[in-house]
Amino acid sequence: MEHFYKEILSALFPACRVDKEKAVKLTRFGRLILSENSKYNLTGHKNIEDIIHGLIIDSLTPITFSNVPRGTSAADMGTGAGIPGIPLAIIYPEISFTLFDSNSKKIRFIDYAVNELSVQNVKGVCGRLEDAARETEYREVFNLVISRAMSDIYSAGELCSPFLKPGGYMYLYVSEKQKQLPSPAIEHLKKVSLDIIPDGNIESTLLINTTSGLLLHKNSPVADIYPRRISAIRRGAAEIEKISR
Repeated sequence: MEHFYKEILSALFPACRVDKEKAVKLTRFGRLILSENSKYNLTGHKNIEDIIHGLIIDSLTPITFSNVPRGTSAADMGTGAGIPGIPLAIIYPEISFTLFDSNSKKIRFIDYAVNELSVQNVKGVCGRLEDAARETEYREVFNLVISRAMSDIYSAGELCSPFLKPGGYMYLYVSEKQKQLPSPAIEHLKKVSLDIIPDGNIESTLLINTTSGLLLHKNSPVADIYPRRISAIRRGAAEIEKISR
């Protein structure tokens, strides 16, 4: 284990605020994913090295937060095995994370993992995003929305914006190629009150720095019609995909 937490320290410092205790906890989380994978079907990674690098380090290196205001909340959409939500929660205990997934087995693993690791700032919620977005408890209440699961930016924008407070920020773990959006996709993001931040950095009360992915800002409350039924969102996403080819 010492090999892995030293590797985490060297990979993430000084990009993230990682001390030995946090690195050990991240390593333990990786081992929990590996040991429980057959029970919960968490990942296609088959060894601890791939889990540490492909899931944990790759969740933390693209984005950092600093000067986090008291009471900051974040939602991780389609979290699966708790990626990237649990690694981020370990590094940033001052942020309260809510992790959403429609798979009840995944949420049971998240509950198990945060209990085993004594991570106090994580809550798992089982449900479809298009349904949860209609609940008062979750609608436009989060300062941050993050997703590593949704590479379809059209769908991610519509499904995630309703969770985000006006003035909040959304970060999507997407490739440079995926960021090359046709104008109809950009217009759709505007319809759901989202503006792209081209340089991926925020200098406000909360400081956000990104090295990749897509950072967006929510400029106003989103219309009540959003999110639409998932079938309508998928049709719109398919039309964008045709344009992008």
